[in-house]
Amino acid sequence: MSTTTRQQPVRLVLFDIFDTLCTPRKPIHEQYHEEGIKGGLSPESITPQSVRSAFGPAFKEVNAGWPLYGKHSEPPLSPEQWWTKIIYQTLKHAGASSQELELKMETIGPSLMRRFESEEGYHNFPETIATLTTLKDLGIKTSVVSNADPRILKTLSSLDILPHLTHPPTLSWDVEAAKPSSRIFEAACRACGEVPGEGVIMVGDELKADFQGATSASLEARLLRRPGEWSDGAVRTAEEELGEVNLISNLEEIVNEVRRRNGVNP
Repeated sequence: MSTTTRQQPVRLVLFDIFDTLCTPRKPIHEQYHEEGIKGGLSPESITPQSVRSAFGPAFKEVNAGWPLYGKHSEPPLSPEQWWTKIIYQTLKHAGASSQELELKMETIGPSLMRRFESEEGYHNFPETIATLTTLKDLGIKTSVVSNADPRILKTLSSLDILPHLTHPPTLSWDVEAAKPSSRIFEAACRACGEVPGEGVIMVGDELKADFQGATSASLEARLLRRPGEWSDGAVRTAEEELGEVNLISNLEEIVNEVRRRNGVNP
């Protein structure tokens, strides 16, 4: 980890969720494909690779037509309705026919959403719960900042993350601003009774959304880059300039930094 010269005590640690605290058990496109086939789609109509290629365009299409998860659309959409559109368009672009999807979506849509609201779809990293528990024991405020809708609360509860946070998550759905906007980080600080500045650390795995977004809001930031593979779709580019970035390789390094800066013996 690149050390920081800032020595003020740490008051608050904010975390990204996906690929920081937890990660998909299987690539998202494989899980979509599995549930599509289980739900009755023809195995000849879609493949894992066709679903992988279809997800990004489908997401952009739905988000353009119904931004912010359809919250202010006319009529407004629930997050479940919005994600049903994502699932439908993904599978359609992947090769399933509209006729087939009309017959099967009542099964496929809910089953996929249930999957990603549970441990079936995601699992925690080995040190996640221990990190949150230790920070709470050390008197450090903790929360998460996520570009997500309220369905993520079910996932966090299922993974036992939610009860280990000292403050409720800050979501783009509620703030109506998404990372890397400084507004969502400022809102997270307010929700935790803190002001941006030294002693408030954001931990995440994406350079632009998490690290640069947090630093632009006057927070400290740590970019998490675990060794080995990262989940499919995580934002990484070979051209990233990380020379001035505070890097960590696991969440335990945050605990060690808090102990050092706050004068707590191991």
